Amino acid sequence: MADQSIGRVALLSIHPRHANAILDGHKRVELRRVPVSGDTTHVIVYATAPVSAIVGWFEVAGVDLAAPTRIWNDHREVCGITRREFRSYFEGARTAAAIRVRRSHRLGEPLSLDAIPGVKRPPQSFQYLDAARVSWLIEDRTQRASVA
Repeated sequence: MADQSIGRVALLSIHPRHANAILDGHKRVELRRVPVSGDTTHVIVYATAPVSAIVGWFEVAGVDLAAPTRIWNDHREVCGITRREFRSYFEGARTAAAIRVRRSHRLGEPLSLDAIPGVKRPPQSFQYLDAARVSWLIEDRTQRASVA
């Protein structure tokens, strides 16, 4: 059972390197140029190619939105990338978003994207899902990977 009640759920496309780091508990923030809504409570993790599958999910502790320099200063030790990678990713951006991970959960087996009702293809960045239609995934098909 989830530890946090399910509110807004986002499906994020994440490179497998970063998806694994989040689910292993090493990466404690997911960085984005476009923020998810501050009321997002859960993120379903879709690992991009070559995995191309849903590999887990995490509870959201909060979303920080600030200038890239501020986000780097606040989260550099837990963002899972180098300063060079950070600068490259946020080049030209006025704001940066850091989605803070409360707890991450890895699925026992990766799940095909078509298991999520209404999802036809992976989102470019993220998309919101109907929480009622994905609660089974969050509540029943997980193994806890880490606890903050």
